[in-house]
Amino acid sequence: MKFLDYSRASIAETMSHCYVALDQQDINEAEMTKVKQQADIVWKKVNNFIHYLSKLHATNRSRKKMNSTNLTNKTSHKPPPEVEA
Repeated sequence: MKFLDYSRASIAETMSHCYVALDQQDINEAEMTKVKQQADIVWKKVNNFIHYLSKLHATNRSRKKMNSTNLTNKTSHKPPPEVEA
């Protein structure tokens, strides 16, 4: 997840550099618009992937918790008492 946070920060930093380039007239409005559109697409994809991984992680944690509870319940039962005939 940390890598994905770095990815988002890189997108923001790239946009910041683009605004500087626009202010210095190194790029024009059309180029800036194109970069912004691409950055928005990538930003949304990264966010969607983070959301997907978060849900997956929560689901796996829930399953592990249920499995460990089931194992605990199965192993904690005392054997039935022996019946004398």
